[in-house]
Amino acid sequence: MKTIAIASPAGGVGKTTLAHAISVAAAEFGKKTLLIDLDPAGSLTFRLGFENPRLTITDFLTGTSLSSENLNLTAERFAFMPADSRLTTNLNENALSVFLGALPEPFDLVVLDVAPSLTQSLKLALSVADHIFTPVDASLHSLRALLQLRALTKLEVTAIAIGEVKNQELAPLLDVSLVYSNEIDGLMSETLSALTSDKDGEVAESYRSATYSILEILGLE
Repeated sequence: MKTIAIASPAGGVGKTTLAHAISVAAAEFGKKTLLIDLDPAGSLTFRLGFENPRLTITDFLTGTSLSSENLNLTAERFAFMPADSRLTTNLNENALSVFLGALPEPFDLVVLDVAPSLTQSLKLALSVADHIFTPVDASLHSLRALLQLRALTKLEVTAIAIGEVKNQELAPLLDVSLVYSNEIDGLMSETLSALTSDKDGEVAESYRSATYSILEILGLE
């Protein structure tokens, strides 16, 4: 099992959209995938239609027993673990590692959607991640966030360009860039990703290609 964190201290750079799309594409490629929302704001949780879930990742990080029934299988064929605001409370730094070690089913890939800030969410993710991927656009805001993230960890942090982004400080940079389109903004209120709603579109294909490159990096191709 490989675990990746989709992280950036900058908000609004497409981090949650990327985490969702990678999970869908990985499932399409035949990888059993678990997507975990580690953002106490629960943006991904609400986007996927899990409003007021009975149990969230916080419950399992604080001792609730996990069963296969608690791994919510979505229509897009990946399993999902929702978040809630209690993720801001103090948690044992090994809690996420213990949770992943106790999964009742084997997974090929675990995707962590990390809160857009330097908080406990990021600390938990860094404690278990094999690799970090961060979306970067042409803004100085996102570049600074990338450099800040790399200064925090010895883990490999690979940038994923959204649109035309050229900067030597991005390296290492994924060999596939994501296509930006207004359709991504429109999907912010939908439960399905661009890969499902417009599966043959240019945007969807760019996310699939990026996911394949990520799987190659992880040795899961």
